[in-house]
Amino acid sequence: MTKKKRDEKTRRRDLDNAVTEIGNIRNSLNDAYTHFNNTTDPDALDACIFEISALRSRYNTALKHYRDRYY
Repeated sequence: MTKKKRDEKTRRRDLDNAVTEIGNIRNSLNDAYTHFNNTTDPDALDACIFEISALRSRYNTALKHYRDRYY
């Protein structure tokens, strides 16, 4: 296998991993919103808010890295 093919294979694998990571974060974020919408306990609501905030930050960071690296 040539270096160019290896580099392309590595790039494609990295791209797939990045897309998978973004999808996983988005799924976790959807789960956190669902939990937030279905809870009434004030402490649990606070925890949901913090979790949503953290996941949104992770999601935005992952998207930024994806755009910077692949576009």
